[in-house]
Amino acid sequence: MEEYKKITKEDVNLPKFCLFFIEHLKHEIDDTDFDEYEELEVTIDTTEFPYCYEAFNLIVKTFSRMGFYVRIPTFITSRDNGVKTWTYKWIISKGPDDLPF
Repeated sequence: MEEYKKITKEDVNLPKFCLFFIEHLKHEIDDTDFDEYEELEVTIDTTEFPYCYEAFNLIVKTFSRMGFYVRIPTFITSRDNGVKTWTYKWIISKGPDDLPF
């Protein structure tokens, strides 16, 4: 079993990391018509980007500014022929268009 090493924003190419997930999520949002309070589940597989909470938090804040509620993704890792793959499951929902305050 390999030793755990926490991945931080210093360990990843942060702009490339965030852009990869933002583009995929935005594409799914644009292709899916869902109403407020409905949830959209998006699964993204990657061999390039390990789990990095700081980057995911930045992505969540970005979508929050666009009016979407995005949860930090859950993930599983798998290894096939020596290649490690991360599978992320994102949950996205829309907020109400008109807030009472």
